[in-house]
Amino acid sequence: MSGLPKPGVQERILLHLRDYADFKSSVEVPFALSQMGIANAVAIARSNVPRAIASLKDSGLLVERQAHVSGVARKRKAYFLTDGGVGLAEETWLRLRAHPVHCILPNGSTERTDLGSVHKVLPFPMRPVDVIRYMDDNGVLDLRGLSADLVDRDLSKHVEKQLVSTVADLPRLRRFYGRERELDHIVNLLDARASTLLIPGIAGIGKTTVAAKLVEQFTHRRNILYHRCQDWEGARAFLESVAEWLANIGDSTFSDYLAATPVPQPSDAARMIVDSLAGSPSLIILDDYHKVTDATLHNVVQGVTLNLIDADDLVGLVLFSRSYKPVVAAKDAEGRIGSFVLPLDGLEPEATRQLLSGFEDLSDEQWLHIHGLSRGHPLVLELINRGAHADAYHESLEAYVSVEIFAKLSAEQKRVLSAIAVYRESVSLDALGQQDLDLDVLESLVEQGLARQADANTVDVHDLIREFLLRSLDAQQRQDLHRRCVAWYADHHDTPEQAIEYIHHLLECEEYGEAASLLSTEGRTLVARGHMEVLTLLNRLPMDEIGGEERARLRQITGEVLALQGRLDASSEVLELALPDADPQTSAQIRSTLADVALKQGRADDALSMHREALEGFIGIADEQGAARSYNNMGYLLRRKNDTKAALEAYGQVENILSSSKDPAGLVASRISLARALLDLGESDRARDHAIASFEATQDDEGGMLHARAQAVLGRYYARMQDRDLALHHYASAVESMAQGGDVVATVEIIMLLGEVHEDAGSVDEATEQYRQALVIAEANDLRMQIGELLSKLGGVTPDKQRRMEYLQRALAVFRELGAQSRMRDVQAQVHAAVMNR
Repeated sequence: MSGLPKPGVQERILLHLRDYADFKSSVEVPFALSQMGIANAVAIARSNVPRAIASLKDSGLLVERQAHVSGVARKRKAYFLTDGGVGLAEETWLRLRAHPVHCILPNGSTERTDLGSVHKVLPFPMRPVDVIRYMDDNGVLDLRGLSADLVDRDLSKHVEKQLVSTVADLPRLRRFYGRERELDHIVNLLDARASTLLIPGIAGIGKTTVAAKLVEQFTHRRNILYHRCQDWEGARAFLESVAEWLANIGDSTFSDYLAATPVPQPSDAARMIVDSLAGSPSLIILDDYHKVTDATLHNVVQGVTLNLIDADDLVGLVLFSRSYKPVVAAKDAEGRIGSFVLPLDGLEPEATRQLLSGFEDLSDEQWLHIHGLSRGHPLVLELINRGAHADAYHESLEAYVSVEIFAKLSAEQKRVLSAIAVYRESVSLDALGQQDLDLDVLESLVEQGLARQADANTVDVHDLIREFLLRSLDAQQRQDLHRRCVAWYADHHDTPEQAIEYIHHLLECEEYGEAASLLSTEGRTLVARGHMEVLTLLNRLPMDEIGGEERARLRQITGEVLALQGRLDASSEVLELALPDADPQTSAQIRSTLADVALKQGRADDALSMHREALEGFIGIADEQGAARSYNNMGYLLRRKNDTKAALEAYGQVENILSSSKDPAGLVASRISLARALLDLGESDRARDHAIASFEATQDDEGGMLHARAQAVLGRYYARMQDRDLALHHYASAVESMAQGGDVVATVEIIMLLGEVHEDAGSVDEATEQYRQALVIAEANDLRMQIGELLSKLGGVTPDKQRRMEYLQRALAVFRELGAQSRMRDVQAQVHAAVMNR
């Protein structure tokens, strides 16, 4: 580690332009002096170059003029150092030439040097600014994936097309031998066409190392996402990684969809991922895929595999797994190849010899003996090379590791290794420092290959080592280690991920009371942020040992998660179990959730009855918010039954609560829902008053979800009043805020209303795009009424007659299932008009 910060952008620009100081008076200048040439050299976007050089220009250190640029048809802006700039560049070089550089050479060996001397060890010429560009923040220059041609290609890019690599979970590649045949096969398949590859292999066989080598091979050629699966994570962790990666590439569609969809639809997610990668050569690598237990993630991966069959772009999906089970389709329904299986076996004998660099004089007999003992297993070979004995034969790999490695560690080495292994992810040195451990032994453990340093401040162990370590601990030792983790996370659980780890360790050391308390208070917030893995934590609690009211709240959260996952029968069963223990407030909330579940199951009458029961509960405890919400829900259900009079009476009760409330600010959400409903019922004046009141009450929270919903209602009101400009203004502001996440139903309806405004203005393409976007979200969340409405909207604007009829027939089927007679008649009229070609 250099310990010094990487040279800044201005320093790199000075070094770059210093190399071309002689061209200041030339008529034709190199491409390197153009904006794009400078951007390529210092690894920034071309659009950022003017801002990066502004202070240099202002200080008289740099001049700009139009010049003929080599390889470019017309004149371009070029940049040159003045005499003062050249002097500053020389001073900068004299200062930076001592900057430490740690080179990893193509053969895997390492060399420590500095910027001024690095040219002596490089396998091909590189300027100092090129070395800095490829050097990481720790001063490491990895030359294994670099070549002179690649450096020249990066410097000569005329079009700005940034490739994005997200590989934060990838362990650092130390050494790599053999596997040339396997790698060539993998690369050739990925280069030939869009492909899915399943690469199974036993623990420690080198799957992650091959993944790292693949990343190295395709860096600077493709966008790359490496994701390591964990058995406690749900699909959300992977999908959020994909969304962030795609947004960095330049397509935020999937990110917007995910923000508005707590439980994504696998088929939609898979299609959107592949569509977002159109035109971008990309590679997605999923490591440790055998740990995945989430059916949603399995279905997404299977969907991506099938979508890639028809993809024209070079997009690859590679799954590394310990399981040899075919988890993705080998062929589709038409018999086309969907995936390839390429098992990883032990290394060949010659590669085995290369890994045994610690043996100065290795005879053929010893070499063959070690190869037979290890079966070509890279991790065992690495351990033998670092000092483990290779004299005795062992029946299994497990027996070898136990007898020859773990049994010969010192007590402190075992303590440190065990302390690392009990964490499910990489652990910071600060966390280990709190455990009264001798961290001086850490370096020796890394040298032996038993621990690995993820970065400067975090360490980890291989899964195989973790399994052996945890298996060797007795129950008391495990609990002691988990208690130390609890002590760390007690002060470090600000993020959802840390909170989940905190609860996990509490459960492991049987601190069920504290874990239950945390889940009871934080569980709903974690679920709202998409962390469905909360369900696995809830299932580990001994519910019979938890107090009645808290048990009811925990079952309430369990039922809500199951409902979000679409497991409606299981949700209803758990919620019913929670009712006998619930306090009045929780009981009313549970009945309200049961009503929502009943509505999703198509039992509208049961839903109405349950909302009435919930209402009685909220009134009994003087809960204005709960009562207002229940009246709004009842009004919605009554409207669906075409009982307008009863619906208006329910909405009148909401108005009564609002007028008599001592805390109207706490009822803004109910007022917004009321305004939206009154607009649908034609009560425009009453709706306007409530919409404006909501807008004014939330102005201090501009950008928040309530303010966005208030703007959406105002947008709808102005659209009804034919004021298109004001409607578009409020809708656009609302959608922008909704993109950050929130009420899914409201998001769908706002986007639909935005489409209506475009439709009224004659912008058919914009309207169609809005309706389709809303339909994706509605289908993912089983919003059947909204699905029907959107299908009828698309049936009204789609130019193609066949597609129009398909949309209308689907809308008719949805409304028939819902029993929405009036909407069925409206859609039948649309069908008739389409048939008559009107």
